Amino acid sequence: MLTLRHPIVALLFALLLLSGCDQAPEPAAGSQTESRLSGYVGGETCAGCHETEYKDWQNSHHDLAMQHASAETILGDFNDSSFEHQGVTSSFYQRDGKFFIRTDNESGELAEFEVIYTFGVYPLQQYLLQLENGKIQALSIAWDSRSKTEGGQRWFHTYGDEPIDHNDVLHWTRQAQNWDTMCADCHSTGLVKRYDIESDTFGTSWEEIDVSCEACHGPAAEHVAWAETSGRDSADNKLLRSFTERENISWILNNETGNSARSEPRLSQLEIDTCASCHSRRSKFVAGPAMEDNFLDSHIPSLIDDGLYHPDRQIQDEVYVYGSFLQSKMYAKGVTCSDCHTPHSIELRAPGPQVCLQCHEADKFAVETHTLHTPGSAGADCIECHMPPTSYMQVDPRHDHSFRIPRPWLSKEFGTPDACVNCHKNKDSDWSAGVLEQRGITSGSHWSELFSAAIRTTEMPPPDDLLELAGNTDNTPVIITASSLSNGLYVLHPDAYQLLEASINSDYPMVRFGAARALNYADPATQARLVPQLLNDPVAAVRLEALPVAAAIGADVLPSSTQSLFRQVMQEYIDAQLANSERAESHINLGNIYRLSNQIGKAETACLTALRINPDFIPAYVNLSDLYRIQQREDEGEKLLRQGIARLPEAPVLKQVLGLNLVRQQRLPEAINVFYDAAESPQAELRYVITYALALEAAGNSRKAVNYLETAGKRFNNAPELAQTINAIAERANQPR
Repeated sequence: MLTLRHPIVALLFALLLLSGCDQAPEPAAGSQTESRLSGYVGGETCAGCHETEYKDWQNSHHDLAMQHASAETILGDFNDSSFEHQGVTSSFYQRDGKFFIRTDNESGELAEFEVIYTFGVYPLQQYLLQLENGKIQALSIAWDSRSKTEGGQRWFHTYGDEPIDHNDVLHWTRQAQNWDTMCADCHSTGLVKRYDIESDTFGTSWEEIDVSCEACHGPAAEHVAWAETSGRDSADNKLLRSFTERENISWILNNETGNSARSEPRLSQLEIDTCASCHSRRSKFVAGPAMEDNFLDSHIPSLIDDGLYHPDRQIQDEVYVYGSFLQSKMYAKGVTCSDCHTPHSIELRAPGPQVCLQCHEADKFAVETHTLHTPGSAGADCIECHMPPTSYMQVDPRHDHSFRIPRPWLSKEFGTPDACVNCHKNKDSDWSAGVLEQRGITSGSHWSELFSAAIRTTEMPPPDDLLELAGNTDNTPVIITASSLSNGLYVLHPDAYQLLEASINSDYPMVRFGAARALNYADPATQARLVPQLLNDPVAAVRLEALPVAAAIGADVLPSSTQSLFRQVMQEYIDAQLANSERAESHINLGNIYRLSNQIGKAETACLTALRINPDFIPAYVNLSDLYRIQQREDEGEKLLRQGIARLPEAPVLKQVLGLNLVRQQRLPEAINVFYDAAESPQAELRYVITYALALEAAGNSRKAVNYLETAGKRFNNAPELAQTINAIAERANQPR
């Protein structure tokens, strides 16, 4: 019999504490009228006074973000054309003035769908189709709207050659391509997402089908009333958002450096935060339009994390602009979006590198001594070196807005993109590093170099560099400070808690947000001491990050003066999750909070709801089975996990959790076989390998356990945990029993 002292049982406990559109093409007139009464007036009303701005906006990417499908708006070839991808041939044709696509449905069978809306315009155009259940979906086959000379005027699949069939979570009929969930908020104006959990249907409405004036400026009824009265002389124009960051501002050239500086510091974040609501990797926690000025009062931003960004923090996944721009010196110096882009047409204020030369003197920067290229050549373009592009959806290049200096030595060390090699494809990072070294440009103490090294450290406690990044907002971008805090490593440093307390008191909401995440890694006493202040933070995202920490501590442990505040933020957290109630993730988050609050019945209901909404959502199986564990309903947990494995055979975590379930049921031989399947999966994590070895040891096969761990070294880059486990098993095997 295994006891709590045995390492596999101890590991068991550690591992399992894991924590649109309407059904009709247009919203009903009643819902539009109701929304109009809430303050929206429509872009055409704005055109009466703001004719120039309205004309600039027309035919912009915002104006064409979404349109009714018609012969005027559809760019793709619907003249009985076809496209084959991974064995599925899709057809595109017209009938009775309407446009249709015959492609694979949610069951993998060919079916006909009418195109309801166009989505985007350049360099690609997607098409929105409606399923039988009324859900609007974005088809993954898109039209390349570039010219033929650029390789366009063709059908293509946005996931390239990746095999995507109807069982894949990325298939066009699945939630990852649902318009209401993934697209609607940033392609329309005045959108209110509505979802009915019981019927699994949407009743989403919008004010305008595209991104119009009030998407950025907010509902304008009061502003129109102000403009029509004598009150027009008032300083308050009654507009929710007026962007004044550039008013009466000039950029003054420093002849010595060739750089310019704002005549007055930028004291407002309003314009950047408004743009960030769509041009960022984030999740929104309000169902309707975001009316707050502060981005963090309606959105949870993604920080500068692995998988989203390369180790040197260049863009990797589709992260849009906000996270990279906040890393830049330009942001720190007061540059705002409309310094480079005209806000209504969204075009650059000047073509190509000329936009940079608005503030950077040409005699110093548009010369060969700086660019290392002949003036006027492609290599002399500032954007190619300092904003290297990454292509998404196969044909859509997006420029990195961190405006970084190329650092090929980091590319060499971490395998990250090298702006020089992007053009000099027959060269490598050794060559580009050598070119820069010849000109005296070498590695240094820039935050990107410190950050790359610090978060990959195996030193415990971690080096002072990480502590410096987590606490130095003078020389480190605030979003990097927040990201350094949030990864939790720094809490092992002797000075960590002093820094944590300082971060919670930071003037920067983003730093406090990172500190709230960092609090997850602190000891319970520190959590109990600091979490009340975070629950009382003026910014919603900070409060929402702190709530799970407070719930884990237990409301009864918090000071009596915090009890009411805890209940208030708990309700705020629940409301934030229900704003995205169509997502299984939201219900799992609710389940975790209910569990931490010892509301086991509600936690179970939330997990079951998550499974009903998305039966392929792996965390729902894991969390629900663990709820069964704490209720000693192991047989139900086993049945659930086997159902999950049958549906998702490629998910090793379900086999890992099933193995732990079998161990608790004293069925070690069966558990060993399941652990082996998890450990041998192509998606296996290191912990699965270690668990299998510990199970072998528990069965009396210490030598086999050690041999298996030794062979796993190459798969996991000889991770130090392997050697530590091998030594521990060998030491226990030599002890008398």
